Amino acid sequence: MSASRQSSALPQSAALRSFAAQWQMRSADSLTLVREQAMQRFLKLGLPTTHDETWRYTNLRSLAAQSFVDAPRKTCGDIEPQATLSLLGKTDRAASLLMVNGHPFMPPAGEFINGIDISSLQDLSNIDPKLVMRYLEPLSDADQQRWALLNTALFVDGIYLKITAQVPVPLVILHVATGDGANNIAYPRVIIEAAPGASATIIEHYVAQGEHTPLNNSNTHIALGRDSQLEHYRVYATDAGATHLDSLNIRQDQGSRCKQFTIALGGGLVRTSLEARLDKPGATLDSYSLLVGHENRHVDCVNIVTHGAPDTCSNQTARAIAGDASRVIFNSKVIVNAGAVHAQSQQSCRGLLLSPNAEIDSRPQLEIHADEVKCAHGATTGRLDPDMLFYMLSRGLDRETAQSLLVYAFLADVLTGMSVPSARAAIETALIAQLPDSQTLRKFR
Repeated sequence: MSASRQSSALPQSAALRSFAAQWQMRSADSLTLVREQAMQRFLKLGLPTTHDETWRYTNLRSLAAQSFVDAPRKTCGDIEPQATLSLLGKTDRAASLLMVNGHPFMPPAGEFINGIDISSLQDLSNIDPKLVMRYLEPLSDADQQRWALLNTALFVDGIYLKITAQVPVPLVILHVATGDGANNIAYPRVIIEAAPGASATIIEHYVAQGEHTPLNNSNTHIALGRDSQLEHYRVYATDAGATHLDSLNIRQDQGSRCKQFTIALGGGLVRTSLEARLDKPGATLDSYSLLVGHENRHVDCVNIVTHGAPDTCSNQTARAIAGDASRVIFNSKVIVNAGAVHAQSQQSCRGLLLSPNAEIDSRPQLEIHADEVKCAHGATTGRLDPDMLFYMLSRGLDRETAQSLLVYAFLADVLTGMSVPSARAAIETALIAQLPDSQTLRKFR
């Protein structure tokens, strides 16, 4: 063990001690310097608490009391395709990649779509460590990036995608989480780079298999070159006992366009963060979040968008539905830096409560340091509109059908923007199954 890996003081919580032990077991590689910096920062900062700004609604006390070990590395034969929800129809032209507990299964040569170069991060870091390092730095001490520090320190492998052309068919990355015990943890890592003028649709789909689901600490970094376009999905569909902590970083160059969908279909505790920087003029981000609380699920979505250049545009649309005893949070912030004149921003969050025991918290914020900008935000939470319900009842619809139709219209606000019809249909089906009157809702599809 190198002296640099010795800690001056033992971390206080069981979780931190187990993460430190994982770090001690890691072999040195070409990324060790930045990994060590990330680990030391993480151990110094500790696990986020409700005293941290972006964690005020999510308590990790029970997680802090657990000790974690690496999720096992599985073979492709251990994975059962029928255990996963497919986001593509049988006739769809598409490509797919499989990652199990953060370890990719690389496709054979010649079995991939044109316009996307794919590499294992482990292989790429040996061949071109400076390229990988470019997407791991700079390290941030911000509380919303706390778990990204741990991922940087402890991820073993991952996927690097270089989009080099206009790709006409979607790519699905199927992330499978499967454990051998109750306290496994996985560190999926994905880097997506779009060359100038390139375009693609990429769907990251997180599912679970088997009796034990590892804690997922995933990270995706997206870098969009000049005038490139990307439609990106992250869909969470793990089991009710699963915990998923996900970090998404987006960096956009001049004239680039990103359409991003965050969809919570499953999981017990799902915490997502999106941190986007619109660094050059003409960059545009459209972010859509569909957050569904079901049973005792806790969903916490944090979006932070920084306008760093003139003539940039961001739109955030969030729809939250909470039933049973669930809690859903949408916490968004837009920062307009000095000099980012003519920036435009819109934040919209609407929440629908389906149970007296459910809770929805929304917190849109603006921080503006430039003149001549056009920024607005709004948030509403309530039950189904009684006036609209009365109107539909007066037109002869029964109460169950009227309520179901209003819920379905609420869902459609986000889903209509999806360009992959089969993915939208599968997501609709999974969401409807979790809502009251699901049989009636299916009639409106």
